[in-house]
Amino acid sequence: MNLLLVLIFTHIFIFPTNLVAQSAEDSQKTNQSTTDKSAQARLYKEQGEQLISQDKTEPAADAFSKALSLDRDTFSPAERVRMAIYLSWADRLQEAEKELNLVLAADPKNRAARAHLARVLGWSGELAESIAQAETVLREAPNDQDALLVKADSLRWQGREREALPIYQKLLQKGDNFDARVGLSYCLLATGKRVAAQEQASSLKSANPQQEKERKKLADAISQEASPQVDFRYNYYTDSDGNRLNRYSLLSSFWLGDQKFETNFRHTDANDKGHNRAEDLAFKVYSHLTDWLAGGVGLGFTQLGDGEASNFPTGQIRLDAKLFKGNAGANVTREVLSDTAELIHNAIRMTNVGLYLSQPITDRFSAYGGYNYKDFSDGNHANDLQLSYQYAIYLNPRIAIGHRFRYLDFLEQSHSGYFDPNNYVANRAFVSFYIDRPIYYTYLEGFLGHQRFRRNFVVSNDFIHGGSGSIGIKPLPNLAIEVNAEGGNFAAGTASGFTYFIIGPRLLYRF
Repeated sequence: MNLLLVLIFTHIFIFPTNLVAQSAEDSQKTNQSTTDKSAQARLYKEQGEQLISQDKTEPAADAFSKALSLDRDTFSPAERVRMAIYLSWADRLQEAEKELNLVLAADPKNRAARAHLARVLGWSGELAESIAQAETVLREAPNDQDALLVKADSLRWQGREREALPIYQKLLQKGDNFDARVGLSYCLLATGKRVAAQEQASSLKSANPQQEKERKKLADAISQEASPQVDFRYNYYTDSDGNRLNRYSLLSSFWLGDQKFETNFRHTDANDKGHNRAEDLAFKVYSHLTDWLAGGVGLGFTQLGDGEASNFPTGQIRLDAKLFKGNAGANVTREVLSDTAELIHNAIRMTNVGLYLSQPITDRFSAYGGYNYKDFSDGNHANDLQLSYQYAIYLNPRIAIGHRFRYLDFLEQSHSGYFDPNNYVANRAFVSFYIDRPIYYTYLEGFLGHQRFRRNFVVSNDFIHGGSGSIGIKPLPNLAIEVNAEGGNFAAGTASGFTYFIIGPRLLYRF
């Protein structure tokens, strides 16, 4: 009897970890050995719920995905919608969309499934379809809070903040709503009401880890827009005519109330057959005048250092307006051309009057048109028309294809050092790639095309090619380090009109 008690004591108190390990193994074996798919699916769902409670969204999504693939019919529509929501939290948007569509195929009037399908479509970038799904819900239930919120979010992502803002306000009138307050803050920020956006954001109280992530994301967006910044850049330029240029620029910006102020200093060292320099200093202020109209003015001067230093005033007037689903604007600028040593030597000034219109036709297809009239200090002038359209093949990362048209026509060839063709026409097909992740971002673009023009009574027909790109890293939340490059034989790509290449680093710091 004593020997039996000793053995029991030893097994319980000396080897408890073996018991725990054996229990976990037995649980896993039970899950694996269960032949009933319905029971297995239930076990995976329970596992997913435990992981969600621990904020482990990725492994939880794996468990929910297995549960649905084993036997989705064992779950109620409400359970399947809930699992689809968790899948979307883990960025499994295609899986979530598939599950929600299956629920709706069996029950088209399932409001919860359709409202979250609208949300998933919005997160996927299918904004027009997201709004359509939300409006389907709202036709039957005009006060459905989920559908109202999804519609407001998708309108905001389309750049239609004026339409989204009253929906957020309506939701908040019915009681505090974390997501509606987040959306309202973004709308206020986008329409230039920086102070009001910060006030809304400061009143947010997170109730779960997901909301805390959204709160931090909003705080970072406000910081990016509203915090004082410094932007330092260096570019090295070279072209096939022997022009060489080193350009350093330092831009700083800050806010006072809802007005944004900028100071920009630029130093240029240019060499070809000789050496010249230029310094530019400009001050600008920009503000939203109404919810749909913004404007800015700038004043400065350029000093040219060819022999005796010469000073010339510069300036800018700019207006931007929300029009239809996109933007339109106008600007008048006065600047000094300093892209080559010859231009600096000739002290060429240019007054530019420009108009533009930019519109998203669909979520994937967008178009742009711009016209500029350019008047030069040597008596020359030009008409410059640019049109482009592009289609996004993939939204995240964004991969787009498109076409650009350029028409440029000068009164005459003034031989002052800038590219001044007659009847310049260029067509370029391009493909672009853009990805933005928490610690890095990349933009790449390449083009092929053709250009035709007449200059000095000589007609040129050329195939053209080139591209541009930037690669950046974000080692700290308020710091970005970037390298940029651009080049090609697109004659209208620079002031000089030659085959060119530009490369340089950039550093952006937010205080």
